[in-house]
Amino acid sequence: MSSTLSNPKKTELNGQELSDLESVSQAQVGGLGQWFLRDMWYFAVASKKLKPGKMMPKTMLGEPVLLGRDSEGKAFALRDICPHQAVPLSDGVFDGKTVQCPFHGWKFDTAGSCQEIPSLCSDQSFPVCKIKTASYPVREVRGGVWVYFGENTADLPEVPEAPGLGDMLYEQATTTLMLPIHIDYAALALIDPAHVPYIHNSWWWRSAKTLREKTKHYVPEGNGWTAVKHQPNAHSIVYKLFGKYIEDEYSFRLPGCRREYLTFAGRTFIAGISCLTPIDETHTELNHTTYWTFPGTGFIEPIVQYFVTVFLGQDQSVAIKQEACLKHKPKLIPTIKDAGTPGAWYLRLKKEWADSRREKRAFKNPVPDSILRWRS
Repeated sequence: MSSTLSNPKKTELNGQELSDLESVSQAQVGGLGQWFLRDMWYFAVASKKLKPGKMMPKTMLGEPVLLGRDSEGKAFALRDICPHQAVPLSDGVFDGKTVQCPFHGWKFDTAGSCQEIPSLCSDQSFPVCKIKTASYPVREVRGGVWVYFGENTADLPEVPEAPGLGDMLYEQATTTLMLPIHIDYAALALIDPAHVPYIHNSWWWRSAKTLREKTKHYVPEGNGWTAVKHQPNAHSIVYKLFGKYIEDEYSFRLPGCRREYLTFAGRTFIAGISCLTPIDETHTELNHTTYWTFPGTGFIEPIVQYFVTVFLGQDQSVAIKQEACLKHKPKLIPTIKDAGTPGAWYLRLKKEWADSRREKRAFKNPVPDSILRWRS
């Protein structure tokens, strides 16, 4: 830190030069904490939680969404507002094919088109089918239901998924936690390697007492980046025992998905994806799905859930403390090198995605091929 103080460098962030130690307001750093990315897929719910013939309400990106699965097993998503007199459709009845509004009994199919208005008499003509509540594109990928938010539905981007699984058989478990902060702050924490030994200092993980210098090769890919496959440092019990046979690759994709998989002697044995979904401006849902490639071992799900919940709960506890400070709108220093560089990339990616959508042009990944070094 002393060398940085004596010779402050300049970093360009979104076209603006900032001193390494210059504190900046939220508005100066690419709209940090201020808006959500559109024309994107967001994780909604684990597939197994959405039963056939059932529906559930959910707020996503500040919008009321009705998630459901029809009697044939197909997932759907509608705007959870009846266009008649603004009552939540989720308070009504779903028969597996149509949702009936609880106010006047209007029925809507899973595409959002009105099918029936009970108050109409047999001789009263009315264009019922022209009445609609908005619907959202839905995809199911590796046990997760994803919802697309955006106006451009002609060329949908790829749905993020956990890497390294291919056609392998696997078991899986999804853990869900709520973070009381904007998705931007959650994303910065998700991709930040420097906090790990201080926050995730469980007996079975690493400690701040054993800081080591790390060197990782990052390459731009898709709408994010990938840290090229490497042998992990021996910072946990498992890695200390089997580290020389294990390789790790992790990556990030917009809007807020950290992905990782580990191989043992060249075969993937565990993979995961952490997905951030904004609920509103001050709340973000974190869904982490763990996959393990030992079929028939679903019985260990409670054990997996325990360790993941403890691990992510440590992040949640910090987010709660962070939320109390963010209320005061402090100036921040988000661009410390090199551990903070992925955070700067996230802000550039977010801005470039928004600019490319607005300007109706192809997205240009702004992340450079880089070697990053830090201690953790």
